[in-house]
Amino acid sequence: MKALTIRQPWAWATVYGGKDVENRRWRTSYRGPLLIHAGKNADPDPDAFSRLLWTMADPEAFGQPRAVWRAREAVIGVVHLADVLTDSPSSWASVGCYHWVFEFAAPVDPVIPCRGRPGLWVPPAAVAEKVAEIV
Repeated sequence: MKALTIRQPWAWATVYGGKDVENRRWRTSYRGPLLIHAGKNADPDPDAFSRLLWTMADPEAFGQPRAVWRAREAVIGVVHLADVLTDSPSSWASVGCYHWVFEFAAPVDPVIPCRGRPGLWVPPAAVAEKVAEIV
């Protein structure tokens, strides 16, 4: 199992808000289960949360606790990385990026505190075991 660190609010949107594409400047040959890790820092764009709420809805409307919305340095969910494209039809896809296509998003509740790493990384065995118990 691998993990990917994503800044909030986009990590939340991936697990709870239907964000089915992650835009990256690099591709991977990996396909399969992928832990979604909320990074230490939020998106530095001060309008990121506003844009997400405008695009989606208030996270409370989805019944998700504020702890998940504000989670940092924690595994918050798992998805299946199905493909990496450059021409995804998803409204989340950005031009000029690789589109990591996600399916079957599932929350990890409670979230699992864990330090992240750049790139695609292998989580500690204890984290993977906890995810397997929960999901």
